[in-house]
Amino acid sequence: MPELPEVQTVLDGVQSVLNGRVLAGLESYYPGTVILDPELSDDAFPSRLDKATRRGKYMLFQLDSGVTMIVHLRMTGKLVYDSQAMETHKHERARILLEGGEAIRFIDPRTFGKITLLKSENLEYYMPKLGPEPLSEEFDANYLHLILAGRSAPIKNLLLDQRLIAGLGNIYVCELLFRAKVRPQRPGKSISRKESRLMVKHAKAVLQEAIKVGGTSISDFRRIDDKTGEFQNFLQVYQQKECPKGHALENIRLGGRSSFYCPVCQR
Repeated sequence: MPELPEVQTVLDGVQSVLNGRVLAGLESYYPGTVILDPELSDDAFPSRLDKATRRGKYMLFQLDSGVTMIVHLRMTGKLVYDSQAMETHKHERARILLEGGEAIRFIDPRTFGKITLLKSENLEYYMPKLGPEPLSEEFDANYLHLILAGRSAPIKNLLLDQRLIAGLGNIYVCELLFRAKVRPQRPGKSISRKESRLMVKHAKAVLQEAIKVGGTSISDFRRIDDKTGEFQNFLQVYQQKECPKGHALENIRLGGRSSFYCPVCQR
């Protein structure tokens, strides 16, 4: 599933395509992919982009027609710009139409992704409750230590809980825990304030590094130009056999997800 750096990379790409252009419409090719607000009027299009933002793993496109489009890529979704969109792609589930025949295709083999079109004033009813953004000032050592206090769940599971922190995913949690030298299965309540500070520091660092190179492409993730990101070339533990110091890595299942860690480097 695309995580914060990948979603931010796609958002930046879509914004660069949509800026100044007229959105002519939204077509759906698969049941359940496009969700329409029942209060939505028929004059959502044509429109232009007012603002593009990200909240956790959700992309929000506010249009000048008073409409917001929420895009959630989920496991295998991707947005691909096509200057001459003609035939429908095999796994194309929806399409954002642009004036002049251009389009942004929503391609999603697993069909879990969603595009929601709604009145902007109804946004709060369509967004889940999310914790602070990990790159925000609100996400600091004090906040992290506070939400971990008294929790017996593994620290990795807690970091992945979008209600606590919005946007972190499996790849980057494995990476930040390695950098902070914390084992993923440790109970949240066992994390010290010093370790909380290290985890916040490394969370921000690894996310910023990944954004700079266009995210991580391991399976389905692609940028708006359908090219891969590059951070997979810099992963230190995720899907690796050895850590940078040459120690053999272990892979355990936590919350149904692979959790790579170094039994030597991570206490």
